[in-house]
Amino acid sequence: MTVLLTGATGFVGMEVLARLLERGDEEVIALVRGPQPAARLRAALDRIGVPAGRRDRVTAIEGDVTGPLPPIAGIGTVVHCAASVSFGLDLEEARRINVGGTRNVLAAAERSGARYVHVSTAFVAGRHEGRFGEDDLDIGQEHRNTYERSKLEAEQVVRAARPDAAILRPSIVVGESDTGWTSSFNVLYWPLRAYARGLLPSVPARPRARVDIVPVDYVADAIVHIARERPDVHGTLHLVAGRDAVTVEELMRLAAEKLGRPRPRVAAVPQEFLERSAEAAQYLPYFDMALEFDDARSRAVLGPAGIAPPPLRDYFGRLVDFAQSARWGKAPLARAG
Repeated sequence: MTVLLTGATGFVGMEVLARLLERGDEEVIALVRGPQPAARLRAALDRIGVPAGRRDRVTAIEGDVTGPLPPIAGIGTVVHCAASVSFGLDLEEARRINVGGTRNVLAAAERSGARYVHVSTAFVAGRHEGRFGEDDLDIGQEHRNTYERSKLEAEQVVRAARPDAAILRPSIVVGESDTGWTSSFNVLYWPLRAYARGLLPSVPARPRARVDIVPVDYVADAIVHIARERPDVHGTLHLVAGRDAVTVEELMRLAAEKLGRPRPRVAAVPQEFLERSAEAAQYLPYFDMALEFDDARSRAVLGPAGIAPPPLRDYFGRLVDFAQSARWGKAPLARAG
């Protein structure tokens, strides 16, 4: 089987690519934006630590999901990881990448008669309060940003075009549970860094609110398992902590213990702080949600394969250790290092 993978040089895509090369015998075609796609792919493989002996089954081709994909013969499965994860794009630009890109990748899958696996986000749920099911999509919820809205619209496109598609929705994705390694320092990492520096004495949250966090190795394991081993699976799976998601109170306790700082107060963040910091305005709303994700289908499908998210408390320290070693993203480290 040949797998077409989009987003192979991104955070989740790199982890998916590494597993495809390490565990299977499939040929992988990686769609890479910009000039010198082979060099960009090689840099990603170096960063994720794929040994030279496992790289002969992957080929980079130049392409951008915002335009028609080049003709590719022999594709059996398409895994669409590419997306803009920026919270700050205007809606039309977010739609151009996330919705238009999905249409173009779907068209390529249709031309090849290939199976289609779509990576979305659990936060298509937006500001919904209460339980959000795996079959739920547009139930009248508002959204915090154009990323959430455009990913919901992309799912609508997939559902209309390919009812047999597998749609996988991760929640807040952080570094690897065993090493802490990450190439992406957003959402959880920004407030942790601000807190470590003494810049976040309070957080706007409810102590019992849940913060749904999963490590990237769990997400990538699930994607590869569905793509390689479970062609019978279609519909939506939540790749989330679900009922095991930490509360804000527990997250603050973990951070205070690890960083050796006083536990932050739960209170409104001053407006002037939000106005000075785009990151605060973007990320802090994710710590004040009255939302819980249902993941019964995901657990039923992935559990028998031994794929489940570990509790955050078991690997939180490794996340912080790696983030500090990488200076919170300012001194990137390769996975092998």
